[in-house]
Amino acid sequence: MKRISIIFIIFLLITSAFINVFATAPDETPQDATTQTEAPQETPQDNTDQEAHLIEREEKITDTTAKVIDTKEVREVVTGTVTDKVQEVTIEIIEGPYIGEEFTTDYTLSYDIDGKILAYELDVGDKVIVQIAESPDGHIVATVQDVARADYIFGMFAVFLLSIVVIGGKRGVKAIIGLLLTITLIYFILIKGIFKGDNAIFTSILTSMLVIVGTFIVIGGLNKKIMTAAIGTLGGVVSAGLMALIFNNIAKMSGACEDAIQLSINMSTINFDFRDLLFAGIIVSALGACMDVGMSIASSLDEIKMKNPDITWIELLKSGMNIGRDVIGTMTNTLILAYVGGSLTLILLFMACDMNIIEILNKETIAEQIVSAIAGSMGVVYTVPITSFIYAILNRDKLVYKKSSENKLDGKRSLKI
Repeated sequence: MKRISIIFIIFLLITSAFINVFATAPDETPQDATTQTEAPQETPQDNTDQEAHLIEREEKITDTTAKVIDTKEVREVVTGTVTDKVQEVTIEIIEGPYIGEEFTTDYTLSYDIDGKILAYELDVGDKVIVQIAESPDGHIVATVQDVARADYIFGMFAVFLLSIVVIGGKRGVKAIIGLLLTITLIYFILIKGIFKGDNAIFTSILTSMLVIVGTFIVIGGLNKKIMTAAIGTLGGVVSAGLMALIFNNIAKMSGACEDAIQLSINMSTINFDFRDLLFAGIIVSALGACMDVGMSIASSLDEIKMKNPDITWIELLKSGMNIGRDVIGTMTNTLILAYVGGSLTLILLFMACDMNIIEILNKETIAEQIVSAIAGSMGVVYTVPITSFIYAILNRDKLVYKKSSENKLDGKRSLKI
């Protein structure tokens, strides 16, 4: 264990050095707009505009949840040149200051002006997110914003956890503990940290280290196999991040996809470095696959060592590489297919706009997904030799299993190292 600790500490120091190089990069985030431009001079407006502005400012806006208690057929509403499909629904507020009150309102099904993308029609009993606007004169308007999906997500997650317990048994329970630990670390350290202004590169690598070590210890305890898998996984993740950082800079990726641009319009006091966020996303995306490969290699080599204690470290290394070559084929496909699935809609929409494959690849939204997939796959590839080498080095001493022992305890043979 002393040797394991030394190797692990050395590896963490190397990783920390890598983090410091990129975490101390100069901050290029533009200063707040208030320091760059002068405040616009106020221009007089007519009395009508001023009164309307005051009424708008004094409106009381409340976001709450409601239940659909009645629905009508979908109809078309024409506003100028735009034709929307709407559904008249009656809702009952089920929480907040307006609880128990009923409102009749229109739910717009059209997502675009051409009506090509439509939302699902609402049914009686559906829960919806509602925005209630109350003017100073007491006039109340309720608008259905979207379907309340949180309960369905939690329900699906509960079925998922139950399935793990039923099929996995005790190991399934450990897997759930590891999963909950991962979710907790990602939310409270990665997401909360970046939101508060922490460096995204440093935070993503730190989170990955904690997730790897914490999950593996929960699943398998603290031993050579687990420490080998942890070091190999962390090495693969750092490799994926390094590749992503290099190619993102070469390809001049800004990280500002269409969704990010739209949402950033509403940000007034918070500025994110989208380049660093792109790096953090690649690190987290590659983490799961690298953990899978690292544990697979370490477990396989541990089984080989137990069955054949006299095997040399060179043979262990070769065995790990041979096993890894088989794993690489499926795991790289897993990552590529995951990213393709996430970009499938955009690819088809770009093709529908008569764009050829080169034009599609040059779109930053697609290029980001491709770079992420390739970088993650490279992390998987590098996890194999790192894990194999670390395990072979840690287990280069021969284990001698005595077929007969004078020191039997409850029928179990003793093990000498």
